[in-house]
Amino acid sequence: MRVAIISRGNQVYSTRRLMEAAELSGHQTQILDPFGFSLHVQNDNIRIFYNGYVAENFDLIIPRFSAATAEFGFEILSHFASLHTACIINSPDAIQNARHKFRSLRILAEHNIPILPSFTTGTTESLEQSVSYIGAEYPVIAKPFIGTHGKGIMLLDTLISLQSAIGAMCDVNRNYVVQKYVDLNSSGDVRVIVVGDKAVAGMKRVPQNGEFRSNVHRGGIGHQLIIGHELRDIAVGAVKTLNLEVAGVDLVETEGGYAVLEVNPSPGFEEIEAVTSIHVAEAIIAFAIEATKEE
Repeated sequence: MRVAIISRGNQVYSTRRLMEAAELSGHQTQILDPFGFSLHVQNDNIRIFYNGYVAENFDLIIPRFSAATAEFGFEILSHFASLHTACIINSPDAIQNARHKFRSLRILAEHNIPILPSFTTGTTESLEQSVSYIGAEYPVIAKPFIGTHGKGIMLLDTLISLQSAIGAMCDVNRNYVVQKYVDLNSSGDVRVIVVGDKAVAGMKRVPQNGEFRSNVHRGGIGHQLIIGHELRDIAVGAVKTLNLEVAGVDLVETEGGYAVLEVNPSPGFEEIEAVTSIHVAEAIIAFAIEATKEE
C-alpha cells in the first residue's frame, strides 16, 4: 500500500512516528511537503503533481497540517477527494470545521456535546451584554477563531480590557471567541486522543507557575490520565460529531462535568506518548489501514 503523509517534514515528531509505524506495517510511505504540490484543473481533467511528477497513485493520505500549511493543505485534500483515488484520514471539510474554534463549538452544541459558554461579536458595543448572557465573570478568555499552541489567547480581567482588545481586533478584521475563564492552575485540562471510535490515550495538563495556558508548548506539565466513561463518551462524541476519524480533544472539568474546549484534527502526540507509553502512531496507522479496506 502506498501511504502519503502530508507534512512539512520528518523533523516533526508526530510525522516521523507515523512514517515509522506505517513502514513497520510493511507499507511504502512518503512524507510530502504540502508546498511541493501543484494542483491543476481543466474541463473534465483534475491533476495533482508533486515536484513535477504525477502524485495521484496513493492508497492512503494522512494530513498533518500546521497553521502555515492548513489553507493550501485543504485544497490539496479537496483535489485528492475529487479524484477518489485514496482514502483520506480526516476529510477536508471536517478539518476545516474543526480548526475553526467558533464554528466547531456551534456544531458541537447543536449535537448536545458539552462546551464552555462562548460568544463572538463584530463590535464592542454589545460586549457587556454578551458577557452577562454567557454567565461569565471576569477574567474571561479571548482566543482567535483559528490558532494552535496557545498563540493569540488573551486573559482579560475587566470590561475595559476586553473592549480594548476586541476593539483592536475588529479594527484589523481579526475574529475572536470569548469564553468563560476556568482556572487551570488547580485542576488543569485534559487532552484525549481519539482514533475511530476509541479514546486511545489521555493526559492531564497543568500550567507552569505564572501561566494561565496549559499547552505543553507553553511549559505545561503532562500527567497520565485514566479515561473514565464520561470523558470517553464526550471525547469520542465530539470527534464523531465533527466527522473526524482522528483528533485530539481538549476538555476542562467544570462543576457540571467535562466540557470541550476545542478539537484538533492534526494533534501532536509526542508528550502524550511519553507520559502514557501508549503507541498512538501505531493506533492511527492500524485504523487508517483498516479504513482503506472499507473504501
